[in-house]
Amino acid sequence: MAVLVIAGSGRGAGKTAVGCALIAAMPELQWMAVKVTPHLHDVGEEVWEELDEGSDKDTGRYLASGARRSFLISGASESRAAALIGEVRNCAPECDALLVESNRIAAGVVASRGERVCSIAVLAGTESEWKPSLRECVGGVDALVLANGLSPEEFESPFLRKPVFGLVAGQWLVPELVRFVRARLLD
Repeated sequence: MAVLVIAGSGRGAGKTAVGCALIAAMPELQWMAVKVTPHLHDVGEEVWEELDEGSDKDTGRYLASGARRSFLISGASESRAAALIGEVRNCAPECDALLVESNRIAAGVVASRGERVCSIAVLAGTESEWKPSLRECVGGVDALVLANGLSPEEFESPFLRKPVFGLVAGQWLVPELVRFVRARLLD
């Protein structure tokens, strides 16, 4: 299974939008999307599967973009969320690609030995507004995606030791990003 992990600078940065755009841009993969959030949602369980592609929830947006299955893991610790992702993977043998939206779950934690992995961080807003969990994970990502017109000059250089893909405000994908992710997951 190919594993893509998307982290982000905060709420509204564009993690889900970039994830949906990548799923739609790579229809040759049978995607499963898992959104992990430390916050409890009113779904009544730790793992919840979205079945309505017309839903305006992030999980519904993943289905609408082409994911075969879409799950929400909420309120679980990092280690528990990683274990739950493993369980979800086992119940979806038809999927050959996994997208995990989380700042707290590293690609290496959910990927099995020999699987292709890619991790990206979607950055938006000012650096002072970024979630602490992003600061903890950004060193381990493969590339940065600058959203909402953010430019590299707007934050410190240690983040720029990675490939950087700038998005025009209101757009969630550039061909170079698709080529980068595809090469990491498929080539």
